[in-house]
Amino acid sequence: MIQPPASLISSVSARVRDSMQVEARRDSYRLVCRAMSTPVNIAFVASSAAVAQEFQRAAIDWIARFESRYSRFLPESIVGQINARSGGDWLELDEDTDRLLSICAEMHCLTRGVFDSAALPLLRIWDWKAEPPRIPGESAIRAAREISGWEKVQRRPKGIRLPMAGMGIDLGGIGKEFAVDQLVLTAREFGISDVMVDIGQDIRVAGHSAGKDAWYIGLEEPDRPGECWTAVRLTDQAIATSGDYFRSFTVDGRRYGHILDPRSGLPVSNSCQAVSVIAPNCVMAGILSTAGFILGAQDGLELIREQRNAEACMTTEFARHQTRRFSSYVPA
Repeated sequence: MIQPPASLISSVSARVRDSMQVEARRDSYRLVCRAMSTPVNIAFVASSAAVAQEFQRAAIDWIARFESRYSRFLPESIVGQINARSGGDWLELDEDTDRLLSICAEMHCLTRGVFDSAALPLLRIWDWKAEPPRIPGESAIRAAREISGWEKVQRRPKGIRLPMAGMGIDLGGIGKEFAVDQLVLTAREFGISDVMVDIGQDIRVAGHSAGKDAWYIGLEEPDRPGECWTAVRLTDQAIATSGDYFRSFTVDGRRYGHILDPRSGLPVSNSCQAVSVIAPNCVMAGILSTAGFILGAQDGLELIREQRNAEACMTTEFARHQTRRFSSYVPA
């Protein structure tokens, strides 16, 4: 059974702890750190300082362990080991990893193949940090597509095999969302009923913030990052936003965003700027926001409308589109 070495868990834990900052005001607390290459922000109300410290310690330990197990950027992680052994034999998995991969399979089916955790070969050939930016050729995209796709992944109970060399999985589209949900559950184990967990704009809340009747989450204006065009009022729900206005490059007057359509192997180009989805949990909100962004206004909103208790707002270059009940979450 593949597992990350203890030394990796220890080093990731030390890095996350070094980034940690804690604020306390009466019974309200805020824990901020950096993990999974993104900011982590946890706000909560605790009955005592001792409970707050115990939860903070448990949250940091959980986050560090999760990153050390599932980051594709860590060669010794479980995901790193799976990818390194592509084209080889079966690998035995623990129950938690098997469960997470089962969720990937379910979301692939739910989104009609638009969400694809086995599209890593395509991600590898698109480099948004390169200077100068470069666009992969058609042959490179074609070759990457041939070894991409969740349907090519072989699975059995607590086992996985990537049959072709060069295949790879990436949990970047579901990992942060899964972590958000699990951290809210961890808070409940410590008797904390009022909590907000935000990992890279993937957010889930329970109860309400101190002195208010709910949690109020601002939605960023894609054309003016840092400014909010509205807020939503949430309690015991999640919201996730997908957009490509932060990471992109321009070549010959054409803009290339960082969200890929696994069906074509190309960055999404459908006038969509951002999609925010409210759902009962963060995994569902995150998957639907990404799938909605890729599918575009008509098909994306149709997919979201089909899901129970999910509402969305999609900002395009031309308009804002909302599902029927999204406005009920916007404060008057």
